[in-house]
Amino acid sequence: MWCVQQRIGNKTKRVVLGKYPTMTAEQARNAAKKSIGELAAGIDVVKEKREKAIKAVTLGEVFASFLDARQLKPKTVRDYNGVMNNIYPDWQKLPITDITRDAVERRHKKIGEERGEAYANLGSRTLRSVLNYAGAKYETGKGLSILPENPVKRISQTRGWYKVQRRTGHLKPHQLAQWFDAVLNIDNDTIRDYLIFVLLTGTRKDESAKLQWTDIDLADNSYVLRDPKNGRPMPLPLSDYLASMLAKRKANSNSPFVFPGEGVRGYLVEPKRQIAKIVGKTAVPFAMHDLRRTFVTLAESLDISAYSVKALVNHKQGDDVTSGYVQLSVERLRPPMQAITDFMLKSAGLKASADVVPLKQAQG
Repeated sequence: MWCVQQRIGNKTKRVVLGKYPTMTAEQARNAAKKSIGELAAGIDVVKEKREKAIKAVTLGEVFASFLDARQLKPKTVRDYNGVMNNIYPDWQKLPITDITRDAVERRHKKIGEERGEAYANLGSRTLRSVLNYAGAKYETGKGLSILPENPVKRISQTRGWYKVQRRTGHLKPHQLAQWFDAVLNIDNDTIRDYLIFVLLTGTRKDESAKLQWTDIDLADNSYVLRDPKNGRPMPLPLSDYLASMLAKRKANSNSPFVFPGEGVRGYLVEPKRQIAKIVGKTAVPFAMHDLRRTFVTLAESLDISAYSVKALVNHKQGDDVTSGYVQLSVERLRPPMQAITDFMLKSAGLKASADVVPLKQAQG
């Protein structure tokens, strides 16, 4: 290893010139003369090399560090990778300091025109998060961020974010009879029960699909989402209809999963073909997340408290201070869960009970 060392003031500076034999003795002498001159002039060669290396860090390197610094679920990692690989494949080897505001704005518009406005917004938000991370992690020798300003800020400054309407699809009460009739006549009982479970619990499609029998307590008529999106496992009640349905499933099950599938994961994946058949038969269009939205919408129509609805679908309570004091047990949530199921089944013509009234009125 070729090095040069010189005392500058009260400090000794040591500069690595290169490795032997890659660097010859003659080359080392020339490099040493240059380095000694720079050190004598007060130029910190080591610091300059370090800053140069930091400023050369690429988007791909920052993104890898960004993922490594977070505890993310595999699906979230796949989603992040999908966005970065599909929207910014040609930027992966580009130093982040070379990503300009103009380039960000142009890419945002291009993706909006070619891939859709919602996807363009998602891509820019993802890039913004990665570059915010870079701005906090990578500093110059003076302790300043190598990104004084996130270039994605241009989109906000020019009001370039696309105004994407939030999806509002859900099943209306008068459509439930058609929907249940079509679902109950599905040949595949696993898909049939899975769709009904999602509708009557409001769970996310993956949360339901990954349920195992160890998550179900038929003695207590309850279940637990072990790995929900908000990271807070919570026991939740089962209505009488679902408890009966699951008891029948368990009696004939030889899989650890409540809704087993044939793939390598072992659990059911979204049954898109069956959903398409149901839509074609009923002319009632729906996606899996519409079932969750239906649950929440109908729960609100029954005047069930917002705290109970959020708990039933395992939503974060937000910044509401009061919500931090409200502790909702399985038994506290059982009446509203049963009321929602009763209303849906009555609307579908599957429950010939007394008229379902708003929960608050019933409790009054």
